[in-house]
Amino acid sequence: MRVTKESLLNYTKSYVNKRVHQDRGLLCIYLIGSMTSPEPLINGTTDIDLVIVHEGYTDQRREILKISPEITFDILHLDQNVFTPPRKLRTDPWIGSSLCFDPVLLYERGHWFEFTQASLESNFFLAENVIVRSLQFLNEAKKKMSELCSGNIQQESLFVLQYLHILENASNAIACLSSTPLTDRVFMKDFRNKAEAIDKKDLAGELYGLILGEKDPSPYYDYFFNAWKYYLDYFGNNTLVNYDIRYHADRQLYYTKAVESLWKEFLPAALWIIAKSWSRIIYLYQLDENEYFHAFCSFIEIGPAFLIKRQKQIEDYLDLIEESILNWGKNQGIDETSQIYQ
Repeated sequence: MRVTKESLLNYTKSYVNKRVHQDRGLLCIYLIGSMTSPEPLINGTTDIDLVIVHEGYTDQRREILKISPEITFDILHLDQNVFTPPRKLRTDPWIGSSLCFDPVLLYERGHWFEFTQASLESNFFLAENVIVRSLQFLNEAKKKMSELCSGNIQQESLFVLQYLHILENASNAIACLSSTPLTDRVFMKDFRNKAEAIDKKDLAGELYGLILGEKDPSPYYDYFFNAWKYYLDYFGNNTLVNYDIRYHADRQLYYTKAVESLWKEFLPAALWIIAKSWSRIIYLYQLDENEYFHAFCSFIEIGPAFLIKRQKQIEDYLDLIEESILNWGKNQGIDETSQIYQ
């Protein structure tokens, strides 16, 4: 049977109906993420992002449920206190955005969703609140950049993670000016659209340059792909995966099929997925002497040995991000001397 967005939505609605009947303590379930976009599938794979709001406290934060080898539910569990009062989420770039950027309501009790969204949306899109959300990401990027440049991070996997978090936070500062923050699988693929939304499309090229080295890794696809896939598979089937269930075995095709496709179509996006997941796995396993991971990092020129070369690039990128935020604010009538930037 051919998997389509429509068939997945129908399956999701059926699942939600069953879940609601099994648990009477649910207040709301809504759909976010790629399934709310026109084209949710990459090479036949996707995940279905659900937010389940519980009436009482829940100690389960994230849940992965397999639908098929290519499709999973990725469920975020929150209790209603997270949303109380709703106005506090006006400066929350993740949960606040999930409610304000076209989620699909699948279930609610007592008009909970309608009331919460209305209370939040009233000032969510005020320029001041947009900038506050954006600056959270930029300030975190600057903090991590300072730590990286201290020279104290010599562990390769930790260095790479820190480096990627800088790029991620800086770029999401731009994404937040027009929509939701970007997540791993679509981070590089969708960033150009986010930059173009604020007339800063040149930022995309700067970002791509920070994940690409001088040497072309394309001829070594099999070498890097198979080595990365081996560790992704090993980690996903090990108890250590509980420390980061994004890489659960049930989601392996979610990543590998995307990389297979993106390596040919858009190399920076494929390299990003590999680098982000592999560095996390190597770090958790403490396998920094791994020759395959080291060879990959050397090819894309990310690691302690490349700090001096990359430092100026990152600093320039952060300056461009900050300038873009200030210019966006000016266009909204907010001067750069405003207290909001202090």
